[in-house]
Amino acid sequence: MRQRSSKFLLQSIAVFSVLAFVPFLYFYSQFTQIDDKTELHIEQINRNKLEYAKVELQNSLQKMSESLRYLSHNNILLQALINPTETNTEALQDFWLLIARTQGYYSQLRFLDQEGQEIVRVNSGDGFIELVEEENLQNKSHRDYFTYARALGNREVGTFGIDLEQENGELVQPLTPTYRIIYPLNFNGQRLGYFVANLDLVRIYKSLAYKNHAKNLPSIVTAQGYYLMTPNGNDIMGHLVEENANINVANQYPLLWRGIQLSDSGTVKDQQGWYSFTKTQVGSSDNISAVTLFLKTDASEALAFSSDERRVLYQQGIFILIILILLTFTFVTWNYNHEKNSLDSKIARAAMNGMSAMIITDRNNRIIQVNEEFTRVSGFELEDVKGQKPSLFSSGKHSQEFYLNMWKQLENTGIWEGEVINKRRDGSHITQILRIQTVKHNSDTIQFYVASFVDISHRKELENRLRDLSEKDSMTSLWNRRKFDSEMQAHSARTKRYTNQAVSVLALIDIDHFKRVNDRYGHDKGDAVIRQVAKSLEKQLRETDLVARIGGEEFALILPHTDLREAEVVLNRIRVAVSLESELNITVSAGLTEICSHQDETYKRADIALYESKSLGRNKVSILSMTENDSIA
Repeated sequence: MRQRSSKFLLQSIAVFSVLAFVPFLYFYSQFTQIDDKTELHIEQINRNKLEYAKVELQNSLQKMSESLRYLSHNNILLQALINPTETNTEALQDFWLLIARTQGYYSQLRFLDQEGQEIVRVNSGDGFIELVEEENLQNKSHRDYFTYARALGNREVGTFGIDLEQENGELVQPLTPTYRIIYPLNFNGQRLGYFVANLDLVRIYKSLAYKNHAKNLPSIVTAQGYYLMTPNGNDIMGHLVEENANINVANQYPLLWRGIQLSDSGTVKDQQGWYSFTKTQVGSSDNISAVTLFLKTDASEALAFSSDERRVLYQQGIFILIILILLTFTFVTWNYNHEKNSLDSKIARAAMNGMSAMIITDRNNRIIQVNEEFTRVSGFELEDVKGQKPSLFSSGKHSQEFYLNMWKQLENTGIWEGEVINKRRDGSHITQILRIQTVKHNSDTIQFYVASFVDISHRKELENRLRDLSEKDSMTSLWNRRKFDSEMQAHSARTKRYTNQAVSVLALIDIDHFKRVNDRYGHDKGDAVIRQVAKSLEKQLRETDLVARIGGEEFALILPHTDLREAEVVLNRIRVAVSLESELNITVSAGLTEICSHQDETYKRADIALYESKSLGRNKVSILSMTENDSIA
């Protein structure tokens, strides 16, 4: 017996040593490279944040450039310029208020006369939009940027650059940087005034936060090293504020400043932490043309990351140690013809076979173990989920019946596999191919559940994107006739089933005299008109409304939970907006009706209403309700 025990012990030590050799090398390598992984991890995270901020900044600048070209060259501003009547001025005010509500790029929009007197001014910011009353309008002839504006050529666009916001000669507190873009306004060779747009740098800056988290906002510095924007709003514009004159990246972080001078992007390290930076072009003015975005990761954060890495490695080591012990015991006991199918060996095999993301729960379906792949994919650590049920990951996308069928199959066959939508730790959804199997005791009672899954979210997103492309109109990016027919069918079916609920409305819109546009200006201009009308429709509608291009110059709207009276107000607003935003004085005609349970009847009534609008002279909105149609019939 003693000899047999000694042999069992020696075999166990030999098997364990062989099995543990590769894991030992792995963990030794991981611990020696932990500092390199820390730096690589921090650099990758910061690079992602900086690239996101850089792309968002460039996108914002591109959108603002397009918006400003339109704002400075439109009929409303031209009329207010050459014929400054009260009506034309009020139209310009209303138009600018609409721009301020729909676009968050501007802190001020101003129209100055040739003497620097403000004629129209709209202020906007977080939570407010205001039209400055006439008695509060100021004369800006004494300001540097007005002197700069007067020196501009007739067709020259001025970018005055970065300055601090002032009101009545005093700096606005807290200090607020602004970027002014100036357009001279000329008519028949004579300069009549200036259009000045102040960019709201604070709101633009906040949009650069990766995943909308303020912690991810980078600091932005000028080519001279002064802060333009910081996450806490302090230390900005040192060259313009006396008390901040010494606050400069070159003084605070010499190694970072040296890296910025030598490269367009990178990461440097000093005793305080890691600094990742990237450069980008933002303009062409004298005082700012390029800026640098940088993020600082304190040494304490890096140490915390290293501590987490070590803790994860220890957990992995314990987990592997348990598996190695189980495998050693299984092999040795098998060699001595002991019990082959012990509970421990089954758990070990299930764990080793589940090399994808894996969760193990006990007989009460409470989580007792997860692997590293699960943490990477879902964001949950073992401490976050241990002792809880997997329903913690439920996205709410599946019915109670779905889960009842899952458990029924598990009880009957011991295995279930299918596609499930769950949620990650950050709340985002993840589509999985999930496989659950039971581990039973010798008495055929379930002791554990082992679940493994593969993330197929990217594939699902690609499928959804392809489906959207098949339902989008290539010219306008609106929904096409196929999507419209599908939605109409769904609304008709819903109306048939819930007859007493709030009604929905169908509107058909047609561009008036569109053939004349094609004949006079050509089909390219006609296509541009269609795209402009499409943009006007999208701007005037809610997110819940559906707008589709169903023919050459014909559009269809579905307005859910809207009665005819409300829909008529919306369509008249659209009709006016299309006319105001068109360079060719384009008008549209529309026909309205309620959506009933018969799709063809609904469409026919809307078409009759549209025909009535055209018969009455066009540029009108007509209604044909179901009751009117019944009386006519």
